[in-house]
Amino acid sequence: MNTVKGSFYVLFQSYKKQIMTFWCILFSIVLFSLFLDNFFGEKTFIAISVSIPVYIFYGIMAAKLLNKTLPYFLKLGLSRLQYMFNVGLFFISWSLIGAFIIACTQKIIPYGSNLFIIHPILLIDNSPSFLQTMALDTVLLLFFLTSGLLLNVVFYRLGILGGYSFIGLLCLIPILTIIFKWYSSLIDLLSNLSTFTLLSSLLIFSAFLYSIITMAIRNVSVNPA
Repeated sequence: MNTVKGSFYVLFQSYKKQIMTFWCILFSIVLFSLFLDNFFGEKTFIAISVSIPVYIFYGIMAAKLLNKTLPYFLKLGLSRLQYMFNVGLFFISWSLIGAFIIACTQKIIPYGSNLFIIHPILLIDNSPSFLQTMALDTVLLLFFLTSGLLLNVVFYRLGILGGYSFIGLLCLIPILTIIFKWYSSLIDLLSNLSTFTLLSSLLIFSAFLYSIITMAIRNVSVNPA
């Protein structure tokens, strides 16, 4: 338990400045949007998103995790499996906190006549509850954290050339989806899925990715490639 608490402290301190800066900027944008809506709402249409910037921020932070923390934890005597276990718990906690902040922020934002809040939950339910919003955000934040960490592992093990080659392969997926018109089938599939099935599928996929990352990191060097 002490190891987990110590790991949480180190992981949080590694990102404390970035976390505080990000939320200050995001809340400033939200407040500015509310100001515009209150004073110029009749002349403008304002669309904002609290969740999407958080997804991107979490992914970027996870993409730097190994370089910032792995050598330090290994020097302290933690094994790579212990490190991944503690990081996994940190990801879960970080996702729950982020999802709670998003859900609370969206609840307290007064909906103006020309103020629209963009959120993925609206693709599933036009009037989602607090718990529905938080559940989807938790799973999506876990997915973005895991995806960012996967990208970090690729760069860490294969270097810049291998990392950018991996990104290039990922970029082919949406291109092929458009060329072969797979997107229509994908949209139909997602529209027919229940909320529970969608969340469960994303959660299982994230767990699968994390297990791959854990196996990939078992013999990784202290120093990146």
